[in-house]
This record gives sequence, C-alpha cells and structure tokens, in this order.
Amino acid sequence: MPPRPADSPATARSDRLGPDDWTRVALLAIAEKGAKNVSVERLARELGTTKGSFYWHFKDRTALIDAALERWERDFTDRVIEQLSTIEDPRQRFRALLETTFTDQPGIVIDANLIADAGDPAVGAALERAARKRLAFVDRIFAQIGTPGGSDRALLAFSAYVGLAQLRRTAPLLTPKSRRAKAYIDHACVWLLGDG
Repeated sequence: MPPRPADSPATARSDRLGPDDWTRVALLAIAEKGAKNVSVERLARELGTTKGSFYWHFKDRTALIDAALERWERDFTDRVIEQLSTIEDPRQRFRALLETTFTDQPGIVIDANLIADAGDPAVGAALERAARKRLAFVDRIFAQIGTPGGSDRALLAFSAYVGLAQLRRTAPLLTPKSRRAKAYIDHACVWLLGDG
C-alpha cells in the first residue's frame, strides 16, 4: 500500500519547517545575488519541501521578503548593536565594530546586495531604518569619546562601511584581508578617532 502524503519524507520535513527556516534561506539567496534571487520554488527545493509549506507560513513572496528584511535588520543591526554595547570603552567598541566589517559573514554581503536593490520600496525602507540605527550607534560612540567633529566622523565611518560592502560585492579581491585588514582597522582608528 503506498504511503499516505502525510507519511512522505517531504511532508514530514515540511511539518517541521517554520517561518524562520524560510527567512533563513531567503537571506542566503539575498547574500548570493540580491532580493531578486529569492524564488519560492528554488527555496522550497533547497528546504526539501513543496510550495505548499511556503504558503502555510506566508501569503506570498512579498511577505517572505518583508520577513527576511525584518530578520536581517534584527540579526545584523539590532543584535550587533546589543552585543557591541556591552563593551564599555567606546574606543574598543569602535574597533570591535570595524572588525565586524571583516568577520560578519554573510552580513556585509547581504548589505551590499540589498543596497543594489535599494530601488525596491521594501528594501529601501529596511535599508534606511538600519542605516539610521547604525549611524546613531556610531554617533554615540564618537560622542562618548568626545572627538571633534564627531557626527561628521561618524558619517564618514559609516560611509566607509557602505563603500567596503560595495567593494566586497563588486571587486572582492580588492577588499583587505588578514594582516592588511588589521592595518586597515588600525589606520581607520587613527584617522577617525584621532588615535596616534
């Protein structure tokens, strides 16, 4: 007697899938080629399930993109800020923030691909929300340090991050690595914080 649909491996697997599974693979697709790369059919294949599982959790692809953007903002902005806020010394906090630029994978690649899709209203709104939070965090660091021109320096630091994200997307071989990345961070601290 053939197995009932409920007993099939794909159905059993889809029973365990939740919205977090879908947003996780959606973010990985964005890390590969941007928001346009999010295909319900392809993600279902990657998860070993059917589109029916998707529609159990999401109304449509737009709802999945919105949920993925919320997850991106929470994981790669809110949580990073929370973790770095535990570092008492603002100079060390800034250095740690710069270090995440080189270790935060796939965060910086997702950022770069989202920036490329900024014309999409949902993506653009998520980018603006995250940028405001990130810039405010950097601005608070500079205010605590008391560096002259702190807000302008904070904007410069944030702009450098955005530029580095784009460089990683468009010309990854030009991105500093290992010792060169450490030297980059050292120089950025000197230039932006006035450390000598």
